[in-house]
Amino acid sequence: MQRTFLVTAGGALAIGACVVATALASGQYTPNSTGTDVGYPNCSQKMTAGFRVVGVNDGLSYSTNPCIKTEAAGAANLSLYANTGWYAQSSHVTATSPRTCQKSDANCLAYNYGYNAGLYAYAAATSAGVSALTWWLDVETANSWNTNTTQNQNSLQGERDALIAKGASSVGVYSTTAQWTSITGSWINNWPSWGATTFTSASSAHTFCTGHQFTGGTSVLMQYQSSPVTLDQDVAC
Repeated sequence: MQRTFLVTAGGALAIGACVVATALASGQYTPNSTGTDVGYPNCSQKMTAGFRVVGVNDGLSYSTNPCIKTEAAGAANLSLYANTGWYAQSSHVTATSPRTCQKSDANCLAYNYGYNAGLYAYAAATSAGVSALTWWLDVETANSWNTNTTQNQNSLQGERDALIAKGASSVGVYSTTAQWTSITGSWINNWPSWGATTFTSASSAHTFCTGHQFTGGTSVLMQYQSSPVTLDQDVAC
């Protein structure tokens, strides 16, 4: 296992850039195979064949998709994704768990916020009777973030650590290069990545598997949407 360190005002956070975890994420999806990702907006839609990635939150951290169980049902190759964010004024911010933080240590508080969001996401899936070894963190500018990119990094690190602690074999990131740069300051942590594109075919989306590794890690999936299918579709790199 390779290890890098994120130095913050509160000290150094160990970041596991695990090659084995990347291999597990890549190996779950047969290269060039296709699937779909679904979440709370898709509760009434019919699921399609192929691998499936199901969102466990209702659009934001600390919320629950009411359709986790039905959307995961029948999936032969299932993985899960969780919404992410960092909101210092949230009632979910704690200075005592899992780390003891000084009230002035925003980096520590952000880590706790993310860690507990990861526990919440895991519990939401478990309560629905759903589990998976591969998880993805949905990192988008539409969610709550701080202007301090280091604090955002700590929140993401905390959420990933929580899911790993609960048994996930791989935790990667869904985002775009632009959004990842805006939120994290182009943080290179070598986590597996799943990119969003505007393409309408699997073959076109697959071209982005090379040259768009915004985390520095392996590109595993690329998202696209082709008509008349209304679900988000994905192709494995």
